[in-house]
Amino acid sequence: MFYSLVKNKNWLILIFTIFYLIAFTFNAFAQHNFEFLYYTILMTALIYIIVAVNKQLHLAFFILVNLSILGFLHLLGGNFYLANIRLYDFFVVQGVIRYDNIIHTYGTFIATLTLYSLFSDFIDKRVKQQPSIFSFMLVLMATGIGAANEVLEFFAVVFLGAQEQVGGYFNNALDLVFNILGSILACVVIYIYQNWQKPSNWQQRFDF
Repeated sequence: MFYSLVKNKNWLILIFTIFYLIAFTFNAFAQHNFEFLYYTILMTALIYIIVAVNKQLHLAFFILVNLSILGFLHLLGGNFYLANIRLYDFFVVQGVIRYDNIIHTYGTFIATLTLYSLFSDFIDKRVKQQPSIFSFMLVLMATGIGAANEVLEFFAVVFLGAQEQVGGYFNNALDLVFNILGSILACVVIYIYQNWQKPSNWQQRFDF
Protein backbone atom coordinates (compact mmCIF):
# COMPACT_ATOMS: atom_id res chain seq x y z
CA MET A 1 0.00 0.00 0.00
CA PHE A 2 2.84 2.38 0.89
CA TYR A 3 4.50 1.68 -2.47
CA SER A 4 1.22 2.46 -4.24
CA LEU A 5 0.89 5.78 -2.39
CA VAL A 6 4.46 6.76 -3.29
CA LYS A 7 4.00 5.74 -6.92
CA ASN A 8 0.77 7.74 -7.27
CA LYS A 9 1.71 10.68 -5.03
CA ASN A 10 1.30 13.27 -7.80
CA TRP A 11 -2.19 11.98 -8.57
CA LEU A 12 -3.07 12.21 -4.88
CA ILE A 13 -2.01 15.87 -4.86
CA LEU A 14 -4.13 16.54 -7.95
CA ILE A 15 -7.18 14.79 -6.46
CA PHE A 16 -6.79 16.75 -3.19
CA THR A 17 -6.51 20.01 -5.15
CA ILE A 18 -9.55 19.32 -7.32
CA PHE A 19 -11.55 18.25 -4.25
CA TYR A 20 -10.94 21.47 -2.31
CA LEU A 21 -11.42 23.55 -5.45
CA ILE A 22 -14.90 22.05 -5.96
CA ALA A 23 -15.75 22.45 -2.26
CA PHE A 24 -14.76 26.13 -2.20
CA THR A 25 -16.57 26.75 -5.49
CA PHE A 26 -19.84 25.46 -4.03
CA ASN A 27 -19.27 27.55 -0.91
CA ALA A 28 -18.62 30.67 -3.01
CA PHE A 29 -21.85 30.03 -4.94
CA ALA A 30 -23.80 29.60 -1.71
CA GLN A 31 -22.33 32.83 -0.27
CA HIS A 32 -22.65 34.72 -3.58
CA ASN A 33 -18.91 35.35 -3.30
CA PHE A 34 -18.31 36.20 -6.95
CA GLU A 35 -14.79 37.45 -6.31
CA PHE A 36 -13.67 33.98 -5.27
CA LEU A 37 -15.62 32.33 -8.06
CA TYR A 38 -13.39 34.41 -10.32
CA TYR A 39 -10.31 33.18 -8.42
CA THR A 40 -11.41 29.55 -8.69
CA ILE A 41 -11.66 29.93 -12.46
CA LEU A 42 -8.13 31.34 -12.51
CA MET A 43 -6.91 28.51 -10.28
CA THR A 44 -8.49 25.92 -12.57
CA ALA A 45 -6.56 27.39 -15.51
CA LEU A 46 -3.38 27.46 -13.40
CA ILE A 47 -3.80 23.81 -12.38
CA TYR A 48 -4.14 22.85 -16.05
CA ILE A 49 -0.92 24.72 -16.87
CA ILE A 50 0.98 23.12 -13.97
CA VAL A 51 -0.15 19.63 -14.99
CA ALA A 52 0.96 20.30 -18.59
CA VAL A 53 4.33 21.68 -17.45
CA ASN A 54 4.87 18.82 -15.02
CA LYS A 55 4.43 16.25 -17.81
CA GLN A 56 7.39 17.81 -19.62
CA LEU A 57 9.68 19.00 -16.81
CA HIS A 58 8.66 16.84 -13.81
CA LEU A 59 8.52 19.35 -11.00
CA ALA A 60 9.77 18.17 -7.61
CA PHE A 61 7.19 16.59 -5.30
CA PHE A 62 8.03 19.26 -2.72
CA ILE A 63 7.07 21.98 -5.21
CA LEU A 64 3.79 20.31 -6.23
CA VAL A 65 2.72 19.75 -2.61
CA ASN A 66 3.39 23.36 -1.65
CA LEU A 67 1.63 24.74 -4.73
CA SER A 68 -1.44 22.72 -3.76
CA ILE A 69 -1.24 23.87 -0.12
CA LEU A 70 -0.85 27.47 -1.29
CA GLY A 71 -4.03 27.20 -3.36
CA PHE A 72 -5.91 25.75 -0.40
CA LEU A 73 -4.72 28.48 1.97
CA HIS A 74 -5.60 31.16 -0.58
CA LEU A 75 -9.19 29.96 -0.98
CA LEU A 76 -9.49 29.37 2.77
CA GLY A 77 -8.45 32.98 3.39
CA GLY A 78 -11.33 34.33 1.34
CA ASN A 79 -14.04 31.92 2.48
CA PHE A 80 -13.36 31.24 6.17
CA TYR A 81 -14.12 33.64 9.04
CA LEU A 82 -12.69 33.90 12.56
CA ALA A 83 -14.75 35.93 15.05
CA ASN A 84 -16.70 37.39 12.10
CA ILE A 85 -13.43 38.54 10.49
CA ARG A 86 -12.50 37.19 7.07
CA LEU A 87 -9.34 35.12 7.49
CA TYR A 88 -7.44 37.26 4.98
CA ASP A 89 -8.10 40.29 7.22
CA PHE A 90 -7.33 38.49 10.48
CA PHE A 91 -4.25 39.67 12.40
CA VAL A 92 -2.03 36.72 13.28
CA VAL A 93 0.19 39.17 15.20
CA GLN A 94 -2.18 41.87 16.45
CA GLY A 95 -1.73 45.15 14.58
CA VAL A 96 1.38 43.90 12.74
CA ILE A 97 1.02 40.76 10.61
CA ARG A 98 -2.16 39.67 8.87
CA TYR A 99 -2.93 36.26 7.37
CA ASP A 100 -2.78 37.98 3.96
CA ASN A 101 0.84 39.03 4.58
CA ILE A 102 1.84 35.47 5.45
CA ILE A 103 0.22 34.07 2.31
CA HIS A 104 1.97 36.62 0.10
CA THR A 105 5.32 35.76 1.69
CA TYR A 106 4.74 32.02 1.44
CA GLY A 107 3.32 32.28 -2.09
CA THR A 108 6.30 34.15 -3.50
CA PHE A 109 8.67 31.88 -1.56
CA ILE A 110 7.20 28.87 -3.37
CA ALA A 111 7.04 30.75 -6.69
CA THR A 112 10.78 31.47 -6.44
CA LEU A 113 11.61 27.83 -5.73
CA THR A 114 9.39 26.81 -8.65
CA LEU A 115 11.15 29.23 -11.01
CA TYR A 116 14.51 27.90 -9.86
CA SER A 117 13.31 24.35 -10.51
CA LEU A 118 12.04 25.26 -13.98
CA PHE A 119 14.85 27.46 -15.27
CA SER A 120 17.98 26.44 -13.39
CA ASP A 121 19.15 24.08 -16.15
CA PHE A 122 18.69 26.77 -18.82
CA ILE A 123 20.63 29.59 -17.12
CA ASP A 124 24.27 30.16 -18.04
CA LYS A 125 26.72 28.62 -15.57
CA ARG A 126 28.56 31.95 -15.26
CA VAL A 127 25.38 33.59 -13.95
CA LYS A 128 24.70 30.78 -11.49
CA GLN A 129 28.22 31.12 -10.10
CA GLN A 130 27.35 34.69 -9.07
CA PRO A 131 24.83 34.22 -6.21
CA SER A 132 23.91 37.92 -5.99
CA ILE A 133 23.13 38.21 -9.74
CA PHE A 134 21.34 34.87 -9.86
CA SER A 135 19.25 35.74 -6.80
CA PHE A 136 18.42 39.16 -8.24
CA MET A 137 17.11 37.48 -11.41
CA LEU A 138 14.96 35.08 -9.39
CA VAL A 139 13.55 37.89 -7.23
CA LEU A 140 12.64 39.92 -10.33
CA MET A 141 10.88 36.92 -11.94
CA ALA A 142 9.02 35.94 -8.77
CA THR A 143 7.91 39.48 -7.93
CA GLY A 144 6.80 39.82 -11.55
CA ILE A 145 4.41 36.95 -10.91
CA GLY A 146 3.28 38.74 -7.75
CA ALA A 147 2.67 41.93 -9.74
CA ALA A 148 0.62 39.96 -12.28
CA ASN A 149 -1.48 38.66 -9.36
CA GLU A 150 -2.12 42.25 -8.26
CA VAL A 151 -3.33 43.05 -11.80
CA LEU A 152 -5.78 40.12 -11.59
CA GLU A 153 -7.00 41.46 -8.24
CA PHE A 154 -7.45 44.86 -9.90
CA PHE A 155 -9.75 43.22 -12.45
CA ALA A 156 -11.80 41.86 -9.53
CA VAL A 157 -12.09 45.42 -8.21
CA VAL A 158 -13.13 46.87 -11.59
CA PHE A 159 -15.56 44.19 -12.73
CA LEU A 160 -16.75 42.55 -9.49
CA GLY A 161 -16.77 45.49 -7.08
CA ALA A 162 -14.25 43.84 -4.74
CA GLN A 163 -12.73 47.09 -3.43
CA GLU A 164 -13.44 46.27 0.21
CA GLN A 165 -12.01 42.75 -0.02
CA VAL A 166 -8.92 43.63 -2.08
CA GLY A 167 -8.01 46.86 -0.27
CA GLY A 168 -6.52 50.14 -1.44
CA TYR A 169 -3.12 51.37 -2.57
CA PHE A 170 -1.44 50.80 0.80
CA ASN A 171 -2.58 47.16 0.85
CA ASN A 172 -1.38 46.72 -2.73
CA ALA A 173 2.06 48.13 -1.89
CA LEU A 174 2.27 46.03 1.29
CA ASP A 175 1.49 42.89 -0.74
CA LEU A 176 4.44 43.69 -3.01
CA VAL A 177 6.73 44.21 -0.01
CA PHE A 178 5.86 40.79 1.42
CA ASN A 179 6.26 39.29 -2.06
CA ILE A 180 9.84 40.57 -2.16
CA LEU A 181 10.45 39.25 1.37
CA GLY A 182 9.23 35.77 0.40
CA SER A 183 11.39 35.71 -2.71
CA ILE A 184 14.51 36.82 -0.80
CA LEU A 185 13.93 34.10 1.81
CA ALA A 186 13.69 31.53 -0.99
CA CYS A 187 16.96 32.77 -2.49
CA VAL A 188 18.64 32.30 0.90
CA VAL A 189 17.33 28.70 1.02
CA ILE A 190 18.56 28.08 -2.55
CA TYR A 191 22.00 29.48 -1.70
CA ILE A 192 22.27 27.24 1.39
CA TYR A 193 21.05 24.26 -0.65
CA GLN A 194 23.60 24.83 -3.42
CA ASN A 195 26.47 25.12 -0.98
CA TRP A 196 25.30 22.05 0.89
CA GLN A 197 25.33 19.98 -2.30
CA LYS A 198 28.52 18.61 -3.80
CA PRO A 199 29.76 20.85 -6.65
CA SER A 200 28.99 18.14 -9.22
CA ASN A 201 25.34 18.19 -8.19
CA TRP A 202 24.78 21.96 -8.21
CA GLN A 203 23.05 21.86 -11.56
CA GLN A 204 20.35 19.44 -10.40
CA ARG A 205 16.74 20.54 -10.09
CA PHE A 206 15.71 21.71 -6.63
CA ASP A 207 14.33 18.72 -4.76
CA PHE A 208 13.82 17.65 -1.15
